Formats: sequence, structure tokens, C-alpha cells
Amino acid sequence: MAGVFGTEARLSGLEKNWRRHLEKPLDGQKNPLLRFHMTECQASTGEFSGWSRTETDYFCNQLATEITNSGVAAYGFACARKDWDDLVTGDVRAILGDPEGFCVRNCFVRSCGWAQANTFDPQMTFVFDDRPHRQRENRVVFDVYQRWVDPPPALVGISFLNSRKVPLLQVADMLAWELYRHANDILFAGEVFPPKRPQFKRLTDNMQFDAQIARRDRIQLVVDMANERTPEQLRGMAEHFMTFDPDAVFLFEQ
Repeated sequence: MAGVFGTEARLSGLEKNWRRHLEKPLDGQKNPLLRFHMTECQASTGEFSGWSRTETDYFCNQLATEITNSGVAAYGFACARKDWDDLVTGDVRAILGDPEGFCVRNCFVRSCGWAQANTFDPQMTFVFDDRPHRQRENRVVFDVYQRWVDPPPALVGISFLNSRKVPLLQVADMLAWELYRHANDILFAGEVFPPKRPQFKRLTDNMQFDAQIARRDRIQLVVDMANERTPEQLRGMAEHFMTFDPDAVFLFEQ
């Protein structure tokens, strides 16, 4: 999982320039695109059907330039799914989530930390891709951080929007795709420095793009830290994540 964060002005500027490339891909040489999707672009499928490898690479390079020039920051987290499923069970899993849920938790931590260190903005909102099966858990995690993070920024909203309508989600898609490939290189070959993928190296060299990967040894450390709490404490925390109803809270607050 990966995402971008920035001041409202920088995010708006990136969105405007991104739309410009969708409206006139390759400087107008291709038909307008409804949405950029990295997997389709790299495979020349969907809206990218018929594009050559040279064309898709050049287009990705143009979009990456817009990201690095925009002044936004990024964070990504990858988790070794098989190791996570093997080691994280019971109440600890309810608290930390499945592999994707753990990625989400880390993204909340890093984005809040970035905002506190780099901006004076008093409020912050989170926008996720519209995936119905992940909404409840992400809203529960948002509620936890909304209660625990000392403002500023105050966490004031969480939305689940369609990436066709929100270009910044397409930006996140590109970053997540690059991180996924880099993380796979690490899982299969160990530390890879410099990164094999030129585009990933270019992004990390030219912007604040922090990335982490949870491999088996680190996952075990996380589990050990969680188990330092008493079984009763773990049970109480787990029940919150399993039974908390964000819809009821949102309705009450309105």
C-alpha cells in the first residue's frame, strides 16, 4: 500500500497537472484516458490497448515527473503475506489486522507524523479508494487514530472515493505498484540497493518517498511487542476492533 500526502495547494496542483496528461496523453498523440491504472498501462490492456512499451514507459515517466515536481511526499508499506498469516493470529491479529490492515495502520502513523513535522495545517482528512469490503476496518482504524493522535492536525474526515474521479488515487496506484515490485525483489533476493527498477529509484531519489517492508523477522518483533500486554488487555483491544461500529459513531456525532 502507498499513498501521497501534502498541503491542499500542492495536492491540488498535482491533480490539475495529472488531469492534463489524462486529457492529452503523450502530448495529444493518444486518445483521452478516463483513468490511469498502472497494471493496465504496463500490460498495454484496457485503455492502453495498442500502446507500445516505449509509449507506456514514456507516459509513466511524464507522470512520475509531475509527482516529483509537485512537492508532495509519499509513504508506502509492504508486508510479507504468508509470514504475516503464519505469525499473527488470535487477538493480536484482531488488533493489528490482516496484512493490508497492518499496512493501513502504518500509513496512518506516517502521514500524521509527516503533517506534524512539515505543515502548519490544523486539519487533515484521509481518502481511500472505494473498496467496500475494506471500509469498515479502515474507518475503525481512523477512529482509533482520531482519538489517540494529539492535534494538530486534527483528523476530521475519512472518505472512500472512485479513482476515476479522484486522480490523486491514481498517483497512489502508481507508487504502490512500484513499491510492490521493489518489495518482491527484496523478498526474493534480500536487500536490493540501488533498487532494480529505475522508476522506483527515480521517485525515491527525487522526492520524500519513504518505504518499509515487514519481513518475517520484523513481523515476529511486532508480535512479541504486542504480547508484552496481558491477555486481558489484548482481549479488550481486540474486542474494540472486532465489535466497534463506526456507522453508529458517525450517526451519533451528526
